[in-house]
Amino acid sequence: MDVLVSEPSSTSEVAVAEHCAECGEDLVTGAGFCEACGAPTGQPAAVPAAAPPTSPDPDELGAPATPAPARACERCSAEVGPDDYCTGCGVRSLGPVLVDDRGRSAFATHRGVRHPRNEDAAALATTAEGWPVLVVADGVSASPNPHLAAAAAVQAAVARLGGRAFDDPAAAIAAAVADAHAAACAVPADTDPSWPADGSHPACTIVVAVATPDALHLANVGDARGYAIRRDGAGALRSEQLTTDDSVAAKAVAEGIPIDQALQIPGGHAITGWLGADAPTPAPHLATSAVGTDDLLLVCSDGLWNYAPTGDELDALLATVVETTTGAGWMGPTCERLVRWSIDQGGADNICVALTPISQEDPT
Repeated sequence: MDVLVSEPSSTSEVAVAEHCAECGEDLVTGAGFCEACGAPTGQPAAVPAAAPPTSPDPDELGAPATPAPARACERCSAEVGPDDYCTGCGVRSLGPVLVDDRGRSAFATHRGVRHPRNEDAAALATTAEGWPVLVVADGVSASPNPHLAAAAAVQAAVARLGGRAFDDPAAAIAAAVADAHAAACAVPADTDPSWPADGSHPACTIVVAVATPDALHLANVGDARGYAIRRDGAGALRSEQLTTDDSVAAKAVAEGIPIDQALQIPGGHAITGWLGADAPTPAPHLATSAVGTDDLLLVCSDGLWNYAPTGDELDALLATVVETTTGAGWMGPTCERLVRWSIDQGGADNICVALTPISQEDPT
């Protein structure tokens, strides 16, 4: 959460609301508008702390920098200020969805509506054989520098798999998770201005997947997920979750509780496995699934699947979002549509989605 420093107008204390009167969401101290719905809060306006005066850098003197183009609010079209808040309605601007489209594979990600920063990360690569590698990591918000842990983890995983022969899938993908864990452990904990120095360490979850012509190979720790997407006899898309969640809800499901009920129990979303210095020794779940022509591999953070936690719900979503499973150039737009759908559902978490089709053709 952004830290706002305010100067009181007097020595008397001013009572302020803790929750929005319109929608009930928690209010940020000093915010004039609710971040969720944009309603005025009635709180005294915060005054940012003044920055100390500085001398100009001689190397930066000369032609003035080109100002960034003005951004329009997605809600009311007024100008968005440099602090990302609309100058008209006060709602924080959503900003663009980041899309990395490589043609054969793609990912899209966004911070969502409620989080001040995007703590998800993704990376794409190919093995020496040319087979797609998809990695998604979800920073654990209840830790310092989760965004750095997630970024370090995906970079380490693709470094292990990218450009290398994938001749021992189980060993290679497990090694990628081990490297990701080591990278997350190496992220410093004391540089996060949004987190107190309380002795905790950066953490993230991860899913690593490789799509060969005849099988999907996945490993995960935490609740980032991987799915095989297939056409049934009637041509409808059907999803199969291949990963296993490390969570309280997953344990409840294993005991026979339906997933929609398990997610509603107290602490149901809490994870029981993750990467980072505070984690128990990671024990990645390994999965392999045979594939056919026109199958898809989808990996994502819980920012997507929390809004479609069951197979039937995800199938219904895919039916409205995936427009084709043939040809090229549609993976990036599909990932973006999935992310925007999650935003429209409330965007309570960061969102990251990666996708690739299965090809029986030699990529070389």
